[in-house]
Amino acid sequence: MKYIEKQIEEPRTGAAASHHTVTGLNVDYVNNSTSITISSYVSKDKKEQGKDSLSINTFTIMSVPDWDKIPYEWALSELVKPQPENFEPETYAGYVNPYTLSGGKIKEV
Repeated sequence: MKYIEKQIEEPRTGAAASHHTVTGLNVDYVNNSTSITISSYVSKDKKEQGKDSLSINTFTIMSVPDWDKIPYEWALSELVKPQPENFEPETYAGYVNPYTLSGGKIKEV
């Protein structure tokens, strides 16, 4: 199973999380959108020890994988893409920036 490694500060608690795994994936070809649910853990070691995730967030991407792509791998690659220079994050409560994991490294367990 693949995961994303990137050190981030969990916005609700301020705790550091570096291990991010896909726990849900929904591809909507009719509406051209993909929802990716990610669980974030302190570290890979803590997850393997059975510790709970620090947070669970759902990222929405206004795109879908081509039919010949593996959706899970496509979703991970979308989440680590660089944030565009002109991107303006929303400011409402509960907003999840789709570029939170930008620059992360995709690794294999």
